[in-house]
Formats: sequence, C-alpha cells, structure tokens
Amino acid sequence: MKGRSCKKEGIATKRHKSHIRIGALSLCICVCVFRPLLAQSRVTFTGVVQDESGAAVAGAKIALMRQISSQTLETTSGEAGRFSFEELSPGEYLLKAEASGFNPYEQILTVRPEVTEPFRINLKVGSVKTQVTVTLDDEDEVSTAQTNTTSLRFSNDLLGGLPTNSEDILPVLDRFIVPGTQGAEGTAILVDGAEGTELDIPSEAISRIRINRNPYSAAFQNPGTGRIEVSTKRGHRSYYEGSFAIHARNSLFDARNAFAKFKPDSDRRLMQAKFGGPLPGRQASFYIAAERLMDDESAVVNAVTLSGPFAANVPTSERVYRTFTRLQWWPSELHTIFGTYDFKNKSHENDKVGGFNLPEQGIHTSEYGHKFTLRDNALFTGNVRNELILSFQKERQNMGSPATAPAVIVKEAFTGGPSQSTGRETKTIFDMNDTVTRLGVTHSFIFGSRFRTARIDALDASNFGGTFEFSSLPLFAAGMPYVFRVSQGDPSVVFAVRETSGFVQDDVRVREGLNLTFGLRYSWQSITDDRNNLAPRFAFAFSPGPKRKTVLRGGAGIFYDDLPRAARRRSLLLDGIRIRHLVISNPSFPNPFLGGILTSSLPSITRVASDIRSPYLLHTTIGVEQELRDRISVSVEYTFMRGLNLFRSRDINAPLPATGMRPYPNFLNIDRIESTAFSRSNAVTISFSGRLGKFSRSYAKYVLSKSIDDTSGTFSLPADNYNLRTEAGSADFDRRHRFNFMQVLELGRGFQFGTIFSTASGAPFNITTGFDSNADTLANDRPFGVTRNTGRGPGTVQLDLRIKKVLVISHLWNDESRRGKQQVVELSLDAFNVTNHTNVTHMIGVLSSPFFGGANSADAARRFQVSLNYEFPY
Repeated sequence: MKGRSCKKEGIATKRHKSHIRIGALSLCICVCVFRPLLAQSRVTFTGVVQDESGAAVAGAKIALMRQISSQTLETTSGEAGRFSFEELSPGEYLLKAEASGFNPYEQILTVRPEVTEPFRINLKVGSVKTQVTVTLDDEDEVSTAQTNTTSLRFSNDLLGGLPTNSEDILPVLDRFIVPGTQGAEGTAILVDGAEGTELDIPSEAISRIRINRNPYSAAFQNPGTGRIEVSTKRGHRSYYEGSFAIHARNSLFDARNAFAKFKPDSDRRLMQAKFGGPLPGRQASFYIAAERLMDDESAVVNAVTLSGPFAANVPTSERVYRTFTRLQWWPSELHTIFGTYDFKNKSHENDKVGGFNLPEQGIHTSEYGHKFTLRDNALFTGNVRNELILSFQKERQNMGSPATAPAVIVKEAFTGGPSQSTGRETKTIFDMNDTVTRLGVTHSFIFGSRFRTARIDALDASNFGGTFEFSSLPLFAAGMPYVFRVSQGDPSVVFAVRETSGFVQDDVRVREGLNLTFGLRYSWQSITDDRNNLAPRFAFAFSPGPKRKTVLRGGAGIFYDDLPRAARRRSLLLDGIRIRHLVISNPSFPNPFLGGILTSSLPSITRVASDIRSPYLLHTTIGVEQELRDRISVSVEYTFMRGLNLFRSRDINAPLPATGMRPYPNFLNIDRIESTAFSRSNAVTISFSGRLGKFSRSYAKYVLSKSIDDTSGTFSLPADNYNLRTEAGSADFDRRHRFNFMQVLELGRGFQFGTIFSTASGAPFNITTGFDSNADTLANDRPFGVTRNTGRGPGTVQLDLRIKKVLVISHLWNDESRRGKQQVVELSLDAFNVTNHTNVTHMIGVLSSPFFGGANSADAARRFQVSLNYEFPY
C-alpha cells in the first residue's frame, strides 16, 4: 500500500510539474503574441529639454503634431526639463519647442511601439553662462562658446564605471581639485545647493557631480576648481525602482604595504540599498538610500624606540552608517518642492595609530549627525525663477578619553604613552540661501543672498595629562627632554559665528559667439572686523567663425575666504583664563617638577589679531579650446593666482634674538593668528575630453605648475618669529607635474572597463634640526641658510581598474509605465594600485631623526575588491 501510495504521489507530482510547464509555456506564447498588440494601443513618449551645455530648461512650450491628422498636443517642460505625452498612436509627428532666450526647435520624428530613451531637445542658448560643463555622460555636447573642456561632470552611470574603493568617490574627485583654490576650511562641497565641507551621504543618493562649473560665477564663494557640486537622486513619478549592493575586500588578495613587516590584515564590507518611486496621486515621489560600512583594517606602525626598530600591524575598526531620504512634490510643472534628511553615525577604534604613533596612542572616536534641507524652485511669468534653500544641521563629535599619564614624543622617532587627544564638539548650523534668475534674450540677471549661523559647543581637554618632548633618541635615553607641557583649567566653550553674503551677476550675449559675464559679490563674517569684502568677477567666451569650433575663453576675479571656526574656538579656550599652559624648559624625567625652569606662572595664550583681514585670492585664466571632431575637444589654459592676507600664526612674544628677553614679560608664548601671509601660483593646463559614440568616454588633464607661499596653514608657526622671509618657499601642495586620466569603455556583451590613472612629481617637505635653539619652546628650527620646504619627496603613480559585467534579467511587465525597465545584476572587480607602486605619504626632514631623508609610511599597496549589485523595477 505504501509503495502504491508513493507511486501515485510521484505520478501526481510529475503531472503537477507538467501542468506548470504547460501553463508557463502558454503564458509566454500569449505574451509574445498579444503584447505587441497592446503596445500598439498605448505608447508614451518622453523627453527632456536642455541647453547646449546639458543643463535642464524649465518652462519650455512643447507641441507634438501628428502628420496624418494635424492633431496637436501641448505641454510644458518641468523643473528638470522633462515632459511626456501619453496614449499616443505610433507614427510620424512634428515636435516643436520654444523657450524665451532660445531659438525655436522643430524636428520630425517617428514614435514607435518600442520603448526608447527619453528624447533630448537641445536648444540653442540665447543667454549663456561663461563656463558650464562638458559632460562625460549621455548629455555630452561639443565645445562651443558656452561649454568648457576643463569642467567635469560625473553622472551616476559614469561613476558606476570607474574604480572606487567601497564607493568612496571623494578620493577620485580630489584628483581634479586645484589645491590653491581651496578655502581655509577645505574644499567647498555643495549638496543640492547647501554648502559644507563634507560629502556624508550614501553614494547611491548621488545623481551627478560637477567640478569647475562657472569658475567665475558670483553666486559662489570659491573658484570652480575648488568647489564640488553634488545633485541627489529623486524618485520617479510613474514607477518604483530599487537595488541592493555589496562591496567586499579582504587582505587575502592584497599585497603587503611597503613599510609593514607582514601583510596587514584587512576585511572591508559595504552594503547598500535604495528604493524610490511615486507617492499616491503621482504628484509626489520619494527616494531612500542607506549604506553600512564595516571596515576591519590594520594600521602600520613604523618607528624606532630604544629597543631598536619597531614595526607592527595594529588592528583598527571602523563602522559607518548613513541614510538619505528625499521627498519631492510637484505642485505644478513649473514648481518643485523637495526636502531631504541625512543621517550619519561613525565610530572608529584605535584611531590615530600608525606611522610614528605606537599602539598605545590609539583612541576611540565617534561622530553622528542630522541634516534637513528644504528646496523650493518656482518658475514665474516673464522667465523669472526663484530658488530658496533652507538647511538645518546638527553634529556631535567625540574623541578619546582623559589621559592618566604623560605622553612622550621623540622627534620623528616615536610617540608613546596615552594619547592626549580628548574632547567633544557639537555644531548646530542654520543656512538660508535665495537666488533669483531673470532670463532674457541678450541679458540674464542673477542675484541672491545667503545667511548662515553656527553655534559651537566645544570641550577640548587635550594635553591635560602632559607631554614630554625630546629632540632625539640619545637624549631620550639620557632622560633629557627639552620641554614638558601640560594644560589645566576649564576646557569648555560655547560661541556663535554668523556669515552673510550677497551677489549680483549679468550674463550678456553681445552677439553670436561672444558672451560676457559681469559679477559682484559681498561677504561678511561676525568674528572679524573686515567689512569691505567686495569681490568683482568677469569672464568672457569668444568663438569666431561660422562653425564655432574654436573658443577663446578667459576671466578674472577676487575670491574672499573666512576665518576658520577652529581659530575662534582656540582663541577663546587658550586665553590664559579658561585654560592655562604649564611649560617647563629642560625638566627632569619622568617627574617634571623635580628640576628644570618653571614658567607656569606666565600663561601662554592664543589670540586673533585685532587687525585681521579676510584673505583673498586674485584668480585669472586665459585659454583656447578646439573641437577636433564630434565630441572630441582639447584645450590649453594658463592660470595665475595670487593670494593675499593669508592666515598664519606667529609667536609675538618669542625671545628677542639680541637679548633673549620676551617683549611682554607677563606672558610666555603669545600665538597670534594673523592675515599677513601670501601665495603665488602659475599653471598651464592641457585638457582632453572625448567620446566615441557610446563605446568610449575619456578625460585627461595635465598640469605644469609652480606654487610659492610663506605659510602652511592657520595654526602653523614659523621657525623664526622675527624673520618671516625664510618661510617663503614651495607650497606644501606644490607638485610641478600632475597628470590624471580616466576612461570608461563599453566592450560589448555587457562588459565595461573603467580606468583611473594618476601620476605626479614629488611634494616638498621641511628640513629642521629637531632642536630648540632660539628658546621659543618649539623644536622647529632650521639649519642656517635653509628655507621652508627645501626638501622634495618622490613622485606618485596610481593605476586603478574596474571590469564590470552587466546581466539583464528579462521579465514580463505588461504595465506601460514599467515597460523597458529590466532587472539588472552587475558584477564588478576593482584593482587599486595595480602596479603596486610605493606612494610615500610622510617624508622625514628632521636631522636628529634616524629616518632623516626617508619615509616611514605609504598609501596602500595593491588591493582588490569585488562587488555585486542587483537593480529591480517594481
């Protein structure tokens, strides 16, 4: 009975499977037969209106007239330049587009049942920006009087084809930033128009990135080469889509770091997800992206102690969690409102370890923050557009714990003992930015204003455990430090910084092929008394001849910078009242109070100079661009930059060279933050931008430059406080030759190959004796006749590759809004530093160091990463 029962069940199972096969085959036949008929009755035609630079044109009137019946349908392009016509019958149509300030557009086209990409209408621009962008994606345009081959645009598709370590794109972008154009706070990063200095959103939230867009625009504080503009993704209004991705890397396949005794352990995993689509009513959409990074690495310690060379791989751990949410609402086709919410949570174990820092120097750091942004774009009658951006941000950073014993620093040999870095900081920032644009045939006026306020609540208990400093290993062996420092008092402070700015700009179209831009910007900051920061800007583009394949372009402008908030914080904390410094010259060791010269009764303070001024950069360029063939252009550009009133620190109470006496006997050190430094830079840039159909996208940039300045930053102190002429030398970032190349190749059959290659000549480094010969309590004295940054390190070479395979998984959507949307699986293999070149990061210039003339750390050796990404419509 049991055998018969099993036999019957087996027959039933076979029949059931047979029925499933027959049903599936029938379903496939029905779909194949009837789907073309369904498609004939429902066709949706979509498109996007752009100017010659690829920028969206909102408010354009679109008309679609069927040839056989003269039936005309009309619509208006939305804020993103998009439009659509639904329920169309296949056939020939006449498409027309009109927008104020642009030439009319007409095109006969065929609407087919097959789903195609959105149709692109490229209008001839009547009112033009001086420099826009040459893109490297599907929106490329040829070089004209309105575009610029030195500008860069990274689309989401392009970024997906380039090798990036755990999708961290900032290292890639930094290769195309000009260091001399950065502000004191670092590179300006604008996310959906809200300015900051960090890019802390999931990479899946990024739609496109632009660098060097409108370098002389009065709307921005920094030049284009020191600014990164990021646009985020939004949900679609007619369908849902999502994806899951994982990126993994393990030291099993990596090469050994050049300064590690053994291959450092490494296990890095990044998980990402996104989902977006329409909200009920299809007048709004949402988009959510999240990522989780789990990074277990090893920091390489390479030092020398009394026991001899010390090399170790110290385990470190980093956890990062980021989320991004965007809600967008279209009250009308000419009005868009969207809000975003960003959240980040970071933690790092054994931070600050590596190089000369021994394992006991490791600390725990954490950071979390929230950011809300609201953006309102409205296009009014008369071609007037208003853009309002409001943002609120709150962040908290925690670093280390109170030290229980002093630290020991032996100049460029090792740093041991417990870390003296302890503190926290909470930032609350509100930012409001409003811009009005009036488009015209010969003039386009832009004006706007910005207000920003930041409240800082900080606690900095660094060096409350004290630090012994030795000039060399033999002196450490003899127990002879040259100084002991310790801080005491109240380490907390609360303060506010307010900033406001305004600008006006006129883009003038003199005639066909000649465009001028005039701009003026004003900025003010509450923590300085500088009130006359007017920054004029001018740029031009001239394209002679009927074909406009050659463009002569140039510009000049003034760019002001702000005093860093860290300078205000330090001056409030180190005022001799909140925190007092105890300084003992030539103390006993390990108990500094048994001997030595006690100078703790004299406070050491930090002040901001009463006559401090906002630094400014004089920036000018002149260049020529030539279109070699369709979508292939080359340009040559000369740039001159002159920085004035740059920030530096100087001890105005250092012992006088003649008498050894201090000018202000009631104080020890008075570190004054001044605006007395300068910089000068000359550069020639050769750029190539090219695309061969859909098979190759390439960009190359070579820079020959020379940069000189006399400061290494806001808090950098000179070797001789009374002779600043010896500080003039090569800038810290001065690399005479720099070459960057990136390319994405479509190899066919779903294969894609991406390359990033960078090489640069060596950076300069400072040469010092390691001793405090002038008794200013700093061992940064240089040998006689040696100026700042005399040394020069080796060059760098970095080759990164990505090979990607795209697998399309077909499915049977019958919904018109989902047609053409396919499930996609992407498999990627990345290789970083393929040539395994040793790119050193720290050259040793201290004569008393056993490492003098060499290096003790380098960037990572060759590494591999695998990635899997699954994208699906819903």
